[in-house]
Formats: sequence, C-alpha cells, structure tokens
Amino acid sequence: MADEAPAISRTIQLLDPRAEDVPEELGLSSPLPSLEGKVIGLLENRKYHADAFLQELQNVLVDDYGVKKVVYATKFTYSAACAQETIDALTQECDAVIHGIAD
Repeated sequence: MADEAPAISRTIQLLDPRAEDVPEELGLSSPLPSLEGKVIGLLENRKYHADAFLQELQNVLVDDYGVKKVVYATKFTYSAACAQETIDALTQECDAVIHGIAD
C-alpha cells in the first residue's frame, strides 16, 4: 500500500468590515446668521489640491463675506482621523469649521 498524503487543514479567516466603535452622534449646530466678523476654521486633509482650494475659499470668506479671521489647520494624513487636540483647538477658537477635501 502506498503512503497516503497527510490531510491538509485550511483555515479561512472572515473579517467584519463594520466599524468597531459606534461614533457618538452630536447632531447639527445652529446655523450662523452671518459670517460677518466671525472666526472660521479651515481643516485641510492633505489630499492633492486641498490646500489650493482652501486658500481660495479663505480669500472668498474674507473678501466677500467679511470673515474676521481664518484659522488654518491640517490633518496628519487624509486617511486617519484628525488629532483630538486639533479638533479641540478649532472648536474653542472658531465660530464654524470647514473640513476641505480635494483630489
């Protein structure tokens, strides 16, 4: 009788694509009645051309809408969540924050 090959055991690992954490739903903030004299935060995600878009948006906000000040911040990378200290700084200093993306 010939030697039989040993049985091969295979394992298939299934991954669950759903997020592990359920984000806290905060809802929408009250709309600003006007941008005149407000401080607006611009958060860039570092995608290609996001900086150019947000620079132009900054000019429009200041020149056309009377925004008093624009605070510019960047994420470490577009694929990661924004650092909590960046979010905290923007929300403390700004009346509104715009998260800009581009490609």
